[in-house]
Amino acid sequence: MNEQTLVSQLAERFPQRDFHVDNLSVLHKGRFANAIVYRYKDDHFDFVIKDFQHSPWFVRKTLARLFINQEYKALKRLNGMDGVSDEYHRLSSIGIAYAFIEGVPLRTLSKQGEKIPKAFFNQLEHMVSEMHRRGLVHLDLRNLGNVILGKDGKPYFIDFQSAMTFDRFPVWLQRYMRGADLSGVYKGWSAVCELPVTGYKKIFFTNFNQFRKRWIFRGYPIHRASLWLVGLASQLPGAGLLRSITDRF
Repeated sequence: MNEQTLVSQLAERFPQRDFHVDNLSVLHKGRFANAIVYRYKDDHFDFVIKDFQHSPWFVRKTLARLFINQEYKALKRLNGMDGVSDEYHRLSSIGIAYAFIEGVPLRTLSKQGEKIPKAFFNQLEHMVSEMHRRGLVHLDLRNLGNVILGKDGKPYFIDFQSAMTFDRFPVWLQRYMRGADLSGVYKGWSAVCELPVTGYKKIFFTNFNQFRKRWIFRGYPIHRASLWLVGLASQLPGAGLLRSITDRF
């Protein structure tokens, strides 16, 4: 039933096209407060669809709407940026579709023991910089499943439901949020790059990992995480180093 609803929502969005349930497949089965992730592929479209229809009503009325809204606003803010899906559509208050990115997650490459060039991570670092210039932090780039080695060899970001704007936070807190994204770059670099992380980047990554076990700002619930981080950050070491690193980007 959920699948037929999704196809109907796509048909409403693109009334000039025909959509069929047979072209819909499940990429990831979400549970409770997580979306089910689908792929819809035919001769004209290739979409990832995140949908919360399966969730309990209180999730659909609260967290699901928050997550879909966060992701849609993030994609809109990053519109036109390299490495981000260039087509996205809100299908409902609890569902979103965006262009599928053909490639392999860094997490998969790491499990396979594959190595990729340093140039990939230089590009990824600059993408993070551009995202931050646009006022957005991803906050879940340490999950290497959210960074894709595209079919074209370039880096891509996915899964923005934890992303948020950071200008309303104090400057020192913004640095920590930006640092969380940078640590994700260096984590991927350490895992699958053919050359090691060196210099100030290695120092930053090492220091950041020292307090990672106490770090809650890695996903959702977003509001609780942001409040917890305010109290945590004042106790964490390396604030001066983090400032010097993030100010470079």
